[in-house]
Amino acid sequence: MSLILIDAVKSVVWHNGVLRIDVVAAGPNGEERPSGTLLIPGNQAGNVLKALVDATQELEKRLREQQQPVGNA
Repeated sequence: MSLILIDAVKSVVWHNGVLRIDVVAAGPNGEERPSGTLLIPGNQAGNVLKALVDATQELEKRLREQQQPVGNA
């Protein structure tokens, strides 16, 4: 399995029943360079996107909980 660093989404296209998401990463001089394409079958796109949103919301919730000051007992 290869790893892809994603700093930004360049484009999102629906073609032949596949959601294609071109992503970019910052290069050594700060310029954008292509880092890969996510290919998600159309019948799975909703599930994959929902899973990403749900996971991100859960991580955000955990981070907020960790940042709350703990009361003195």
